[in-house]
Amino acid sequence: MDPLPREFANSQLAKTRSTKLCGKPAGLVRRLAPIALAGATLGLAANPVQSLTLFTGAYAPANWTQSIQGNGSIDTSGAPNSISLSGTNDFIIGDSKNTDFTIAAPTAGVVSFDWAFGTFDFGPRWDPFGYLLNGSFTQLTVNGGSRSQSGSAAFSVLEGDVFGFRQNSRDSCCGRASTTISNFNVATVPGPLPLFGVGAAFGWSRRLRERVALGSNKSTHIVLG
Repeated sequence: MDPLPREFANSQLAKTRSTKLCGKPAGLVRRLAPIALAGATLGLAANPVQSLTLFTGAYAPANWTQSIQGNGSIDTSGAPNSISLSGTNDFIIGDSKNTDFTIAAPTAGVVSFDWAFGTFDFGPRWDPFGYLLNGSFTQLTVNGGSRSQSGSAAFSVLEGDVFGFRQNSRDSCCGRASTTISNFNVATVPGPLPLFGVGAAFGWSRRLRERVALGSNKSTHIVLG
């Protein structure tokens, strides 16, 4: 019953798209890479990266939207250092419900955070946690993992994108799950390259061929290595 994970286009389709977009990929890379890198360098010099650290200022808890189904909850008492999402456990069995904490990005940037998850259910597959970007859910917990998990994530947003966090309960019973988000940060992106994020700006010349080949991957959803 678990949803299938997202997959990139198959290699043949990616190759076809790359051919259509590139013509002569190697030549295009050589011509565009110095231009892109120069633009990134000038942009960074003119507009040094600024960070909105933790849940403060524009990202204070009062500016977020809480959407809670069932008897889930959102605890913001740990702000600005952290917030915690708890899923429902109302024993309406089989009824999937969400606890969402979302906000519209005031500026383009790279969102990063740490997360720590735990569930009292039979396993983590029943209570997935992840992040939202314009209504699309990306699961971070591993269905076959332990009941306690943790990690870090980063992705890019454009101004006006609605993003946030979701604690889901697939069965609404048998044990509540909670996730704490900490070290939340949004690094604003310099003007010339708002779509690619800070890491991509410096790595553009090396990654251009890969990004063209993976043309089906949206540029507004970049997971930084």
